Order: sequence, then structure tokens, then C-alpha cells
Amino acid sequence: MQKKLIALAIAGLVSAPAFAQSNVTIYGVADAYVGFGKHGENDLRGVNSGALSGSRLGFRGTEDLGNGLKAVFVLEQGFNIDEGTEHVEGSAYSRQAFVGLGGSFGTISLGRQYAPGYFFSYDALAAAAIGPQSVLSNGAGMSITPNNRARWNNSVAYTGSFSGLTARVIYSAKNEEVNYKRGTSTPDVYDYANPSSDDAYGVGLEYANGPLKVGGVYQIVKYSENFELDDTLNWVTENGSKKQKEWGLGASYDFGVVSFHASYQSASNLSGWKSYDADLWQVGLVVPVSTAGNVHFAYGEVEFDNPKGEKDTDVKSYTLAYTHALSKRTTAYVAWNRTDNGKGEELGLVEYRAKAGDLTPGGENSDLLGVGIRHTF
Repeated sequence: MQKKLIALAIAGLVSAPAFAQSNVTIYGVADAYVGFGKHGENDLRGVNSGALSGSRLGFRGTEDLGNGLKAVFVLEQGFNIDEGTEHVEGSAYSRQAFVGLGGSFGTISLGRQYAPGYFFSYDALAAAAIGPQSVLSNGAGMSITPNNRARWNNSVAYTGSFSGLTARVIYSAKNEEVNYKRGTSTPDVYDYANPSSDDAYGVGLEYANGPLKVGGVYQIVKYSENFELDDTLNWVTENGSKKQKEWGLGASYDFGVVSFHASYQSASNLSGWKSYDADLWQVGLVVPVSTAGNVHFAYGEVEFDNPKGEKDTDVKSYTLAYTHALSKRTTAYVAWNRTDNGKGEELGLVEYRAKAGDLTPGGENSDLLGVGIRHTF
């Protein structure tokens, strides 16, 4: 018996350095709010998930391989805290799932990852779901967005930071994006194309130095089918890849008493629809009103350049919010968003949360007031 105990102790000592060289962190966000909203005939009342940040549970790990090289991985699942369900049904790690190698050169990773457009955050709400940039880019079908279209499957990505400059490059061999009807978030309802054999790629640069942050993004998503209007103004399907091309520029500056935020982004051939283009701009400011409280205001517009025979339309969105840090990890907030839809448009947070069979006819405005709390761990 004594020999067995000694052997186990020696085995533990031998394996101890291997465990000491690795590190796994459990992290997450729990964000819930009580919402009151209206969009045409759709009413929203009750608890919802993620007005400031998407609720998530993640595992992040590193292992020191020696000579400055390390292995890295991230597994991150999004969930709806109001119901305890998966954010994307049937996806175990819907937000991120990748493994890679890192060092002084940066990090190279493989899996489901954020495209550079996900980090295009130059708005006063820090890419919150209730902010205009998120509402408009998601509703327009852009891949430069802090939403699901900026998470790409089967991808190879590189990230490197050098003296304040961060570079991001990604290539997705099978993007597997589904087509959304513009203004909705229900891909199972409007899956017009199957671009699973298509690819996507993007590059982003960002420079941060003290109070200044500036950056730019360029991305292309290809679709195996595309759509255009014929001479009788009926949609027709054409075979062959159609590229959705996007670019964006943004900047923010913190003066201490107030910080300013602004960005502009443009997209052509949205979701492979020929001549469906969009331009989105937004501005905002954050004013500290105490050591723990901030007032946020943001305004944005997206203008759709529609195909021949269809009138161009635009959508305006604005948000007023107050956030109060109860601690380093817990924030209470109250926020209001109004989205004014042009004729035929259906953008807005209330519309996104409506059931597929209850969508509001285009042109109705969307209002949402949320009071909530966010905890990070």
C-alpha cells in the first residue's frame, strides 16, 4: 500500500509542470432587461435577453509550448437568459469555436470566428443590440455588424497587434451564411439561396492611442445564386456567384468630459440581390455624469439604393440610454430606441423578436424601452 502511495505521489510531481503551463478560464455575460415596445401591431412586454451585450458562457484556454509559442482555444455559447435556451438553435458554440497558435507574430486560428466587421465598433453604445449601428446593419443584411452575420464558419484567421495597430485577416472556405429577408432575423423563413459552397474573406485595421481610435474594414461574402428584377419588375434567380462587397471607416475620441463616435459603411449586392445596395452612417456621444454613470446618445441612418423601378428608401434610428456601474462587473441600464422605417422597410428590435407569422407590414415604426442589468464574470 505504501509503495502505491509513493508511486502516485511521484506521478503527480512529474505531471505537475504540464498542468502549470496550461490555463483555462471560464467567463461569460448575463444580460437581461424588462422591455416595453411596439412595432405596428406587434407589442413587446416582458423579460428579454441582451440589450447591452449578448448573454454567453465561454471557455478560454492557453498552453505554453515554449520558445514564445502557445496554443489557444475558445469555445463560446450564446444563450437567451429569459428562457434558458440556445441563442442559435442546434449550435453548441454559436458565438465562437476555434483553436490556434499564438506568439510574438500574433495569432493564427481555425474554426468559427469573428470576421473583422464584428470589431467595427465606433458607436456610443459600444455595439449594443439596442444601438442604431447594430439595429440598422443587422436589418440591412450587412456583414460589418456586431451580430451573427459577422461570425464565419470554417475559417482561418490572423490577428496581430503592434504598437497600437491591430490587424485582422480572415478567410472562410464555406461561409454557410443564409439569406435573410431584409429587416428580419429569421433565416428559416427566408432562405432564398444556399451559399454553402461559397467563400468569404475580410481584412481590418485599427489604431488606438490614448483617447483616439480609428479603423477600417473591407469584406466580401459570395453567394452561389443572385437575384435581380426583370423588365416586368419580377424577381428572377440567376446562377453564378454574386459578391456582397462592404467597407467601413470609423473613429472615436474621448475628451474626458465627452467622447464622440462616428462611422460610415457601404454595401453592394446585399445577400446576392443584384443592385440592392445600402449606405449606413451613425454618430453619437457619451457624457459622464458621475464617477459611475454615463449618458449615451446615438443617431444613425441607412439608405437603400433599390433596383430599377423601385424607389430608394431610408431608415432612421436613434437611442438614448443611461448606464450605471454598480461594480466593475455589474451595470444597470435604461435605454430607449426608436427606428423610423421608410415605405416597405421593417427594421427594429421589436420586429426582430416577432414570430415569423406575425411580421408587421413595412413602413411601421418601432419603439422599445428597456430597463435591465448586465453582469460579466
